[in-house]
Amino acid sequence: MSFSTSQTQNPKLLKDPISNRWVIFSPARSKQPSDFKSKSSPNPNSNTTCPFCVRNEHQCAPEIFRVPPDDPNWKIRVIQNLYTTLSCDLVDPVDVSSGSILDGFGFHDVAIETLVHSVQLCDLSMEDI
Repeated sequence: MSFSTSQTQNPKLLKDPISNRWVIFSPARSKQPSDFKSKSSPNPNSNTTCPFCVRNEHQCAPEIFRVPPDDPNWKIRVIQNLYTTLSCDLVDPVDVSSGSILDGFGFHDVAIETLVHSVQLCDLSMEDI
């Protein structure tokens, strides 16, 4: 299966005819930073360059949501994903009546669930959730 340049500008949902599962093809994802960068410090206070740390909010994409609202000591933040998989701004949507290719319309945001990078959601106390 091949796509023209105009067709690959938009993310696509492709149905695999063998497994009958949907996959997402998104050209914009190739522009994301390397997954092989060095690990950041688990202490958010020691990393002044991390865009996800408190007081570095200006380095992130626009904020969508924050808990508590307008508090610099937030618990949760949701920001726009700079390297989104789906798009709400499709360029020249393609009419695909075959049912196996669809334009990838949707949202793909980033939820920052804790200030401490080394903590997983399942490790948080009920008070922190």
